[in-house]
Amino acid sequence: MQGATVEGVRIAWARTTPGDRRETGRGLIRALAAELAPGADLRIEQRCPVCGGPHGRPLLPHAPLLASAAYAGPWVVVAVARRQDADALGIDVELEGAAPELSLLFAPADPPDLRGWTAIEAALKADGRGLMVPPDRVRLSPGLSRGGYATVPDGGGFRILPVAAAPGTIVTLALRRPGPDPTPTRRP
Repeated sequence: MQGATVEGVRIAWARTTPGDRRETGRGLIRALAAELAPGADLRIEQRCPVCGGPHGRPLLPHAPLLASAAYAGPWVVVAVARRQDADALGIDVELEGAAPELSLLFAPADPPDLRGWTAIEAALKADGRGLMVPPDRVRLSPGLSRGGYATVPDGGGFRILPVAAAPGTIVTLALRRPGPDPTPTRRP
């Protein structure tokens, strides 16, 4: 496990195999959660809001923590924050040079680059509704390589922070701290 801290949010990443990625992610979340909330009940619950399956947003219902996980190729990346430090949290990862087919999601506009796409996905995870919100409705501020803001319809605003993580990856953190929302932003 390798890790970093970005504005008080603990982030970790590790290589995994496709069959073990979810369990690797849960292990990383538990390790970070144990650092942030020693002695807390670290059971992780995941339930898909669409199908009810045991996947989706990781929740630590018995600990004062928020968590998020993302997967790309051999990498699992997770983020964990104390609830006192964050109202919402999302993380996303893509492999550098990846070419996800995004044109249909953003037509007739041009799709975002990989940094923009990871910012959109991280913001949608932080919002809690994920891809149930059309990604083309998320508004991004310019200059995301240095950080910025994203606004999700009916979900508010999030700080967008690039994360230096696993080699060959683009990782973006979306974070909302207690207090007022960031200013509205433009379409990607």
